[in-house]
This record gives sequence, C-alpha cells and structure tokens, in this order.
Amino acid sequence: MSRSRKRIPAGTCCCCKSQKRGKQVSHRKFRRQEHVLMHNHHFEKLPILQYEITSQWDLGGDGKRFWGWAPEEEWFQKEMRK
Repeated sequence: MSRSRKRIPAGTCCCCKSQKRGKQVSHRKFRRQEHVLMHNHHFEKLPILQYEITSQWDLGGDGKRFWGWAPEEEWFQKEMRK
C-alpha cells in the first residue's frame, strides 16, 4: 500500500478524520423521533430532513475542502498519501 494515493486532493478541514460517528448519532435521533411521532399519530410534525433535528455543525469536523493541485510541493505529496 506504500504507493497508493488519493485521486482528488480534498479532505476534512478540522481535527477529526471522519464524520461517521456524528452521522450515526444524527440518523439514530431522526429515526427515533419519526417512530415516536408516528406512534402518537402526529403526522403533521414529522421531520423531513435530519438537519431539522441535529445541526450539521454538531458533527465532527467542518466538512470537506478542496486543496488544489500542487504536485511539486512537499505538503501536497504528504496529503495525497493514504
């Protein structure tokens, strides 16, 4: 795997590598609220998007960002390694 490289120079902006745990928690909250509201017959209050329950900013990281192409730079070569 020493020669494997990313195809596109992009990654998360902040401290964490992945938003997986935050997305799992957000989906769980969404499904739970849907289940409770349907059980109580409050169909008009059903959420449409998961972000009506949890904010996008509560997930780990700040999303992804494109770094640009600079193949001759040292930082670029380091970031493109997997």
